[in-house]
Amino acid sequence: MEKIVDIINKINVHFNTRGGLKQVYFVACGGSLAAMYPAKYLLKNESTTFMVGMYNSNEFVHALPKALGNNSLVILTSTKATPETVEAIKKANEQGAVTIGLTGYIDSLTAHTAQHSLVYNHQDEWNTDSSLVCTNSQSIALKLSFEILHQFESYEHYDKAIEAFSLMGDIYKKASKKIRDDKIAFAIDYQNDEVFNVIGSGTLYASAYMNSFCYLQEMQHRHSVPVHSGEYFHGPFETTNKFLPIMLLMGIGRTRPLDERVLRFLNKFARRVTILDAAELGLSELHEHVAEYFNVTLIHPLSKQFFNEMANLRQHPMTYRRYMWKTDY
Repeated sequence: MEKIVDIINKINVHFNTRGGLKQVYFVACGGSLAAMYPAKYLLKNESTTFMVGMYNSNEFVHALPKALGNNSLVILTSTKATPETVEAIKKANEQGAVTIGLTGYIDSLTAHTAQHSLVYNHQDEWNTDSSLVCTNSQSIALKLSFEILHQFESYEHYDKAIEAFSLMGDIYKKASKKIRDDKIAFAIDYQNDEVFNVIGSGTLYASAYMNSFCYLQEMQHRHSVPVHSGEYFHGPFETTNKFLPIMLLMGIGRTRPLDERVLRFLNKFARRVTILDAAELGLSELHEHVAEYFNVTLIHPLSKQFFNEMANLRQHPMTYRRYMWKTDY
């Protein structure tokens, strides 16, 4: 956290000479983009003085936002050096923006290309040491956003947010014990299914995205649709039946009524439903004004345990790919 505080302090001083911070953009691809969604969601909901945007790296490169310039901060994530993301850093630098690269390696091209860089843990170390649960990419991005709010807008719940990071290790450890039997049952029940739905709202839409696109499609070669709880009743619920595997991610915070509405419907018309409820898994221990921003911090690594278990049972490693890193694309 100390390095984050230092970087944002330097950036704050920098923007004070340029007329202030007016735009913050989050830029990445795939799971790296989804990992920054809670950070973007926080700024979008809490900031009153600057605009917040989120872009796929390649779209950012080919369709630069017109506002991008001397009053812009661009935060980009790539574990190593995704070519599109490195190019996005270069484009942002050329436009006069300040860039922060989040990366899994201190010597990566992402780190060398961005003006500032932060390194995160990119393996699943938190499964053996729960104290590391807030050292992954989404947690580093979230810490950045809280610090931006604190230094640029004197965010009133900053102390509660910092306290929350210190509490997450114990919360995750306890929650992991609670799901031990559930993840085994999930693997046994769903190992042969070909199509899934993952539903969530608020910051947990990011987890729905990662579960579908990263864990199921990329790593298990299973079709999956990420569904926003608020959009479920505007089309997707017509595919619901007693056979379709559905994972519902229920969060704490202002969008929980959306998740509860989905649950009421699923209780009537679905039979194969897996629920990960942040309230039941300990997130209520956090202060009410910041808890919703930590939904993904808890649910993301917990949900991955379910898919890891299924991968082991299927003897289909999460590291296996058909095309990624193996062919030109």
